[in-house]
Amino acid sequence: MYNFLRLLRKYIRPYSDKVLVAVLLMFMHTGFAMAMPLVLKYLVDDVLYKERYHLLLWVFLVYLGLRAMNALVAYMRGLIVVRLGQAVVYLLRRDIYAQLNRLQLSYYDRTQSGKIVSRLINDVNIIQNMVTTSFITYFTDLITLVTAIGILLAINTQLALLATLVIPAYIINYNGFIGRVRENSHRIRRKTDEIIAYLSERISGIRVIKAFNQEKQENKRAFKKLRTYYHLNYRAAMLSSGMSIIAQLLSGMSTAVVLWYGGYLVLQGRLSTGGLIAFYSLVAYLYNPAVHFSQINTVIQRMRAALDRIYELLDMYPQIADKPGSPALKAEKGHIRFENAGFSYDGTRRVLKNITLDIPSGSKVAVIGRSGSGKSTLASLIARFYDPTEGYITIDGQNIREVKIESLRKQIGIVFQESMLFSGTIRDNICYGSPRATDEEMIIATQAARIDDFVEALPDSYYSLIGERGVSLSGGQKQRIAIARALLTQPRILIFDDCTSALDAQTEAAIQETLQDIMKNRTNLVITHRLSTIIDADLIVVLDEGSIVEQGTHDALLDLSGVYASMFQQQFGLVNP
Repeated sequence: MYNFLRLLRKYIRPYSDKVLVAVLLMFMHTGFAMAMPLVLKYLVDDVLYKERYHLLLWVFLVYLGLRAMNALVAYMRGLIVVRLGQAVVYLLRRDIYAQLNRLQLSYYDRTQSGKIVSRLINDVNIIQNMVTTSFITYFTDLITLVTAIGILLAINTQLALLATLVIPAYIINYNGFIGRVRENSHRIRRKTDEIIAYLSERISGIRVIKAFNQEKQENKRAFKKLRTYYHLNYRAAMLSSGMSIIAQLLSGMSTAVVLWYGGYLVLQGRLSTGGLIAFYSLVAYLYNPAVHFSQINTVIQRMRAALDRIYELLDMYPQIADKPGSPALKAEKGHIRFENAGFSYDGTRRVLKNITLDIPSGSKVAVIGRSGSGKSTLASLIARFYDPTEGYITIDGQNIREVKIESLRKQIGIVFQESMLFSGTIRDNICYGSPRATDEEMIIATQAARIDDFVEALPDSYYSLIGERGVSLSGGQKQRIAIARALLTQPRILIFDDCTSALDAQTEAAIQETLQDIMKNRTNLVITHRLSTIIDADLIVVLDEGSIVEQGTHDALLDLSGVYASMFQQQFGLVNP
């Protein structure tokens, strides 16, 4: 209930004028509907029995007018409520997506992408359904119920009291099912997220599935999850149907009692025939809302679960965020320094330990080590994708935790090991970090990345479309586009996270030659497994199990005959591995 009030306050209150109009139209819709049985009463008692046939045309016109106005009001109400629902959905999705962009990478490390998409799409759709459909049903039914009881009491008090005796039975029926419906709704939402995450992951890895002939096994796993999901939804349908059937039985029994006792009153002369017809018509407006309440209960429970999940996400406080009043980074030189920095992803196992490292401005520093030694994590700390769990990092003497994140990342160009491209054109991807770049600036970057010849040979050149994740390009082509994207931002600091691993030796050599000019007057951090690319580095840092075990120039490290010398000899075949 608390989260629903928050939804009303933030996302619906700005449209309070439309809500008021919608409520007014609901009252009008109910009034026109309630007037129709009274017209039937007048027709029977005052026109037909009294043989005042000259009034038939007027009764016809009034009834037709009520029907037309009822339909028009319902149409206008629908337009307003749908617009309100779409506005709420837009604002919710806008805030959720903005929150997703604010959250730190550690959130994505532990949360499956399918679950995130489920909150953005499925959970918000449930809220939309509540605002545009269930809200109207609830409110209209409430107005109808109160109005119907008032009119029934005016027609015949005894018969009205008899008709309303069944309402407590509806409440008992509702309370008997509500707990099980709520629990089942939460289980459905959890299973929905699980299935979306599972299918999203499998679709992304379809090549691996086919390469290892795992289609049948994946089908079995998916069918098992879908079967569980089927049973949960079947149970939800059974619970909802059970509530509805009992409600309908109560309604039918009560209507039968009304006809029996109402007929008796007519025979006794205590109720007119028209009054009984009107009463019978109005009883439907008394019992149908109760049936609706039982039918939409499942939707309400799903809405509560969806709201809880949405606000769980929106209430998360980003761990990586600007401190109030933090200044912009002034990276005039790009001098990076690690001071006894350490890091742990899970709070237990330390990935980096006691890292003290000086990276002078304008230098080329290489970081090497075996897989899992912490090389990429070291680079991630510089860009504040994560914060050190101990120690700190400075750029030009400024603690990066004390400056604005946007200003920090503007000074850093990163080429990741796995180049991520977005669907769109090649130009869109190259200019992703510099949307205002000119064609001349873009071409200079592509020339530096040795991709200009390939792009210009395409039919649409830089405006050629690439598939999702760049599926239509080779690994080397995607990597070179990623390099051009980083170079176009003209950063003070360049980080290459094993970015040439997907390139052939000839292309790599060409890029390395060009990068020599690009790296001048910039601070460069190179993470690589190919030692041939870092022989000329000003400093080579060797990581092992999260600690710096060696550092120095290529020649100095060879003279040490330590870890670096061993890796160099094995890679170049100087000794047997």
